[in-house]
Amino acid sequence: MRLNTLFLILLAVCVSSAASLIGMDALGAEPAPRNAAIIRNGFAPQNPAISAFENRTKFGTSIQFESAEAQKDDNTVSLSSFTVPSISMILPLGSLGVFSIGLEQKFFANNRLELLDETSNIRLTSRVGIYEFLPSYSIRLPFFLSDFAVGTSYRVLFGNSFSTLERGPLDWGDEAWMARNIIVTERERGYFESTSDWWKNFGYSLHYHKKTVDYFISYFPSIQMQQNIRKNIQFEREDRLGIPDTLQTHERKEFFKLPNRFAHGVHFRFLQNKNLSLVHEQQRYDDPISSYFAEYKISGTGLHYSPFFKRNDFGISAWYAEKYVKDINEYGASLFSDLWLGRRGTLIGIAFFGGYRQAKEPHWDEPFFGLRLNLTGVGNWGTSVRRR
Repeated sequence: MRLNTLFLILLAVCVSSAASLIGMDALGAEPAPRNAAIIRNGFAPQNPAISAFENRTKFGTSIQFESAEAQKDDNTVSLSSFTVPSISMILPLGSLGVFSIGLEQKFFANNRLELLDETSNIRLTSRVGIYEFLPSYSIRLPFFLSDFAVGTSYRVLFGNSFSTLERGPLDWGDEAWMARNIIVTERERGYFESTSDWWKNFGYSLHYHKKTVDYFISYFPSIQMQQNIRKNIQFEREDRLGIPDTLQTHERKEFFKLPNRFAHGVHFRFLQNKNLSLVHEQQRYDDPISSYFAEYKISGTGLHYSPFFKRNDFGISAWYAEKYVKDINEYGASLFSDLWLGRRGTLIGIAFFGGYRQAKEPHWDEPFFGLRLNLTGVGNWGTSVRRR
């Protein structure tokens, strides 16, 4: 359902739950830029080479809550979402390189919409999710090129969708006796799969790492996706609920592309514990769109016997992102802290974020705020050489 049509329904919405309404006709909204977008540690989906400099087994996951208000003229719709956007693990193999795996939520929307008045009774329930499973391999180059690492990821994309559109019960008078008190329900179920050549599922990156500076560059090709949809329509009398009549099932296929992605970024460490990261990412649909991310962080010692403010990391970040629907922009910022726990390197990241999305046509404003938790568990496996 297109965004304009959805807005006609939303004029009298009772309940809605989603990550974002802006861009919902393009399969939901990607998660906002996050702390993991920096290029210093851990698992980065757009930069598989970064893992080559890790020497300890790491497991990471994130949990995110977001609340927003979609506003158009004098109408407001409240939205909220609770998701687990990513899970990852890094497995160092010593001199053989590093194997890592990640599961990323690429697009997600979950909505319940209702329009109730004297003549209409419409309910829409929909859910759509596309996920990316990323097995990756990275290795440092030998000899005098050991400051460089190369990495590759194989993208396995999958997902599903479900929607129910219910109309009625309606009573249009004696002239429409056949439709009186009839509930009409349209149900659609679908699943997503990639139809591109297998080699297009690979993405590549190059990473340069020194004690005070990092730089990376990466590229992921465009992937052709297919959505297989099965639809049926049911008629049900209000006085005979639970006994529907189902018409013939219809099946169809829809095709769309996930854009190619080009990203690069730089990280500086200065004055011993001050850090600055800058990242630019470009995606190409019909026209290229870009996002920019900046982060300033004061890193702590990570030692359990240090005072709280000296042991842990604190920082701020900001971003600007053009969205995949034309003339839609997002502005955001966050305050965050990485809290070191115990002696094993367990890390809990807490980020409070907020911002503003705006669509120029149709004009639609969407302020948002939320909370994100990142958990990183570091095992005592891997090589004994510390990451430089």
